[in-house]
Amino acid sequence: MSIELHTTRLLLRPWQESDLDALYELAKDPDVGPDCGWNPHQSREESQQVLTKLLMNSYTWAIVLKETGEVIGDISLMPFGTGSHTKNENEKEIGFWLGRPYWGNGYMPEACLRLMDYAFAENNASCIWIAHHDKNEKSARVQEKCGFRFHHKTENVYLRQLDCYRNAVVNCMTRDDWNKRQEG
Repeated sequence: MSIELHTTRLLLRPWQESDLDALYELAKDPDVGPDCGWNPHQSREESQQVLTKLLMNSYTWAIVLKETGEVIGDISLMPFGTGSHTKNENEKEIGFWLGRPYWGNGYMPEACLRLMDYAFAENNASCIWIAHHDKNEKSARVQEKCGFRFHHKTENVYLRQLDCYRNAVVNCMTRDDWNKRQEG
């Protein structure tokens, strides 16, 4: 069971069946999914499958505006064996996406920093991995704002859902880097 995490403006909470319409409205936008490696949702039925099979788990949160209760995006703290980059049980991987109407307001760095704090302070993570496709400048900027450091680049990663190849930039933050960031 996932817990709720709070920031000044956001609530990170488990996805719920009642979030279906919000998910569909955000995920059908052609400017959201492809940057994250998935196709825009074509129907509420597709969103329902994604909601129940992929989002409703113990490591994925809906990002909700506290002021309005609106679902605006998604963030995950994937355990070892779930993401693409973790190497052992003490490592986690963050993945996220945000609905286009909410871009440019600092919501994703706020959510990501809270999740990083949760991972290091409450989950004893030794390292957090995060990646973006090399042309996804919005995701790159979020990762930079959160203090992630370049680790390596992976060439020609096949994205099954999009049936294409892209280069991925893989970044990380160690517990030591996080502690130094908190002190400074």
